[in-house]
Amino acid sequence: MLRKIGEPAPPKGLKLKLFRAPIYLYRFKLGFLLGERFIHLKHWGTKSGNLKETVIEVIDQDKNNRKVYSASGFGERSQWFKNISANKSVFVTLKNTEYRATARILSADEATKVLLRYVKAHPNSIKGVARLSGYEMDGSEQEVIEFSRIIKIVEFTLDGRA
Repeated sequence: MLRKIGEPAPPKGLKLKLFRAPIYLYRFKLGFLLGERFIHLKHWGTKSGNLKETVIEVIDQDKNNRKVYSASGFGERSQWFKNISANKSVFVTLKNTEYRATARILSADEATKVLLRYVKAHPNSIKGVARLSGYEMDGSEQEVIEFSRIIKIVEFTLDGRA
C-alpha cells in the first residue's frame, strides 16, 4: 500500500547545486551524454518573467507524435511546475537539439497510463520517484495507480526546432 513518509521538499543549498549540475552539460553542448532519459527545460518565471532552466527526467516518450513526458517529483511545489502551469510555451532540449514545445498537465487517468509504462521500463526507479515525492511504495500496479492520482505528469509536445 502506498504510504506517506513525509512532505516533498525542493532541494536547497548543496543538494540544489547537485540537482542543477546537469544544466552545465546542456550549456556546453554535452546533453547527449545524458541520452534521452533527461531534458533541459527552459521556461519563464511567473513573477520575474525571466527565462529559467532546469533538467528533468523523461519518464516516457511518444516519438511518433513528438511527445515527451516528465513527472514533477515535488508535485505542485516545484518551481518549474508552477511556471509551466502559468505559461505553457517552453523550450526543451533533448540530447543536443532544442525544440519549441507546449506543456500540458495530464489528467490522473492519463498519468496512470504513463506511469504504468514507466514502471515496466524502469521497475526500480518508480520507488525513487515516490520517495522524492514523500511516499513509499513497492511498485505494484495498484500503488502506481494510487500514486498517479497524486503526482503531476507533464506532456511536452515538441513543436519544432528552436
